[in-house]
Amino acid sequence: MADNTAIEREKHMKQLKRRMECWREVILPLNSILLWERSWYPGLILGITTIIFFLIWILEPAILTILSVTLLVLALIDYLVPPVSSWLSPVNKWTGQKEKKLNEICQNLSVIILQLQNLWKLMLKIRNDRPNVYYLGIILCLVLCIWIGSTVNNLLLFYIAVNALLLTPGFRHKGRAMSVSITYVRDFLFHEKQS
Repeated sequence: MADNTAIEREKHMKQLKRRMECWREVILPLNSILLWERSWYPGLILGITTIIFFLIWILEPAILTILSVTLLVLALIDYLVPPVSSWLSPVNKWTGQKEKKLNEICQNLSVIILQLQNLWKLMLKIRNDRPNVYYLGIILCLVLCIWIGSTVNNLLLFYIAVNALLLTPGFRHKGRAMSVSITYVRDFLFHEKQS
């Protein structure tokens, strides 16, 4: 079984690497930013998202406009990045070290995608095997989301979610996610005992 999983993971990684081949010059710096390889990268991430959300807040565009502009920017990036990156960095500048880094990135992405697929399969299995537990969990989660959504501004919620999503790889890479939460809980409990 473990052999099957390793083979599936390797196959998935190779397919992902083939699909990302024309994006390889962009993926390496993007990965560096998401993993905070320099100390100022978290500030860069927060700064860019803050500017984007500030513009959305100031301009107050309709949802359809936001969606259209986002899809337009993504389409332009998808169209322009491969030819521009191949023009700016020729094939002979691609080194073995960069190839090794790309393999590592593809492997990590492949593991994350397979974990998400397994989570989805697990949810479907729970829905079939224990429908009461499944529907109770779904209903509780959705009621909680309704309550949070009606209490907090939607743009602020989306801003927090986007920043959390973009900062998570760096926290995981630096190992700070657990240490920050443990420190917070410890300080909270210690402060409560003193009071």
